Amino acid sequence: MILFPPFRGFVRTFVFVCGGVFILQQFAQFGPTSNPELYSNLVRFFGLTPELVFKGMVYQLVTWMFLHGSFIHLLFNMFGFWMFGSLLEELWGTKRMVTFTLLTGLFTGLVICLFGLMDSMTFLLPTIGASGVVFATLIAVSRLNPDQMVLFFFVFPMRMKYFAYLMVLIEFYALYTSNQQGISNIGHLGGALFGFLYVSWTMRRRRSGRGGGSFGGSGGGNWFQRLKDQWHHRRMRKKIRVIKINGSGNRTTYH
Repeated sequence: MILFPPFRGFVRTFVFVCGGVFILQQFAQFGPTSNPELYSNLVRFFGLTPELVFKGMVYQLVTWMFLHGSFIHLLFNMFGFWMFGSLLEELWGTKRMVTFTLLTGLFTGLVICLFGLMDSMTFLLPTIGASGVVFATLIAVSRLNPDQMVLFFFVFPMRMKYFAYLMVLIEFYALYTSNQQGISNIGHLGGALFGFLYVSWTMRRRRSGRGGGSFGGSGGGNWFQRLKDQWHHRRMRKKIRVIKINGSGNRTTYH
């Protein structure tokens, strides 16, 4: 049962960065030198606006996930990232968790940009928030620990895999009923898709022997270690010579 996992490592850093950015947003909107234009430009140029991305502002594919529209928006995203992201960081290690989070932002941002080509509101208006990262993390955890128990609405115990399926189904339904209310359901689904694809790729590498022996750590250095071992083995084989001692063909010495 997931209660309250450790709050440390990259998960804590990500939460603090998003919190700090939100404070800057509030100063821009309500501070002594605030003005509506300053806040709107902050969101427009650092949120994800597909129109601007296609004009060359590709940095938005990273920066958009650090901004949030309200305290409730920030609170729920950071709580979800803490609850599920801490489990992933324990399994994968910090380096891999950082990579996963950044790649999720890039992938989800691209999904939103492509969707924007078919939806004018998505194309012209900025999208902000780490919800896509939270959904990717949820799906990744549900695949690695499908029978982990969670409390749905903090009351009903439910297996992680069923909880993840339910959240995705809700997002598919919401995509057609509430996407015009300022909620980027396509971003949530894009994050879920990336979480599924990333873990599938990781599992395939593990089965083929190209990944790490477990999901903990990055596993990236194993191929290099195997290459060194093979090279050392070949050198040793080249140095082996068979020497017959005093005409006895039964005894051999290896150099």
